[in-house]
Amino acid sequence: MSKTVAYLSQIRKKEIVGALLLVMLISAPFLSFAKTKKIYVDDNASSTQDGSADHPYKTIKEAMKHSNKSTEIHILPGKYKENVDMKEGVEIYGDSEKTVTIEASNDNKAVIEMDNDTKINKVTVKGGKYGIEIDKNSKASIIKCVIKDNEKDGIRIKEGDVKKSKRVSISENTIKNNGRTGIYSEKRDLSIIDNEISKNNGDGIDLSAGTTMWFHDNNVKNNQGSGMKIVLDNSNIWTKNNTYRNNNREGIEINAYGKSGRVDINKSRIHGNSRYGIARIKRAAFSSSLWNDLTVQKSTSFWDNAKGSISQIIPIF
Repeated sequence: MSKTVAYLSQIRKKEIVGALLLVMLISAPFLSFAKTKKIYVDDNASSTQDGSADHPYKTIKEAMKHSNKSTEIHILPGKYKENVDMKEGVEIYGDSEKTVTIEASNDNKAVIEMDNDTKINKVTVKGGKYGIEIDKNSKASIIKCVIKDNEKDGIRIKEGDVKKSKRVSISENTIKNNGRTGIYSEKRDLSIIDNEISKNNGDGIDLSAGTTMWFHDNNVKNNQGSGMKIVLDNSNIWTKNNTYRNNNREGIEINAYGKSGRVDINKSRIHGNSRYGIARIKRAAFSSSLWNDLTVQKSTSFWDNAKGSISQIIPIF
């Protein structure tokens, strides 16, 4: 290699290294900005409040004002009398659902309103028009919470795209003693796993047509309406290893209006309900072959349902 070629090669290497360093310098502020920010809240806070662990804010609302898309809000034990509007991308972590209670200050609103890409974990939510309301088209997660004593629905989910990127995940919660439905959802993609849904004044769960759902390991009991009420039309619902017991109407109520869908009931225990274990309700004139879209696996067991295990097709127009 000539001296001229070697010299040009060295210059080229220096140019590449310099360009890489420049990219790193430009990217650094953005990488720093994406780092998780932690804010702390303590109902007993006084004097200086900056959201740090040593000087927490007194209210969740104040913490939310200082939050961005990469913020975790950590709540210390206490009773917080406020309504919380969660910003996009914010996550709330309570010390424990036994020690942290958020109770509505305005009982005409949801206690907590969840925006896109939000999460709430280990708190008790009570005393609102709804316990938790999830905004339209918003991805959200609710984990290890107690949602009780709200005027209408414990969890209310507004309509959104039926795709995984907008999934609502509800897991390991207790949802009880709400004035209407435990969980009400418009058309969404849902994952509902390992919850107790009990003693609600309406249905345990009420889902709109077109819902996609994975429903696993839930205990749905002692609700004043049906344990679960769903619509066959355009839905894609897979259930496994759930218990539906001692509900005041059906264990599961399936309504159909004339469009195909998919409902699969697998490895479930359906017993002690005041009407049928599973009721099939025809809401319009259509071919009975559409009910082939409902599959009740042999692994599902029924006993002590007042009117029987699975109803004949019941027309209600």
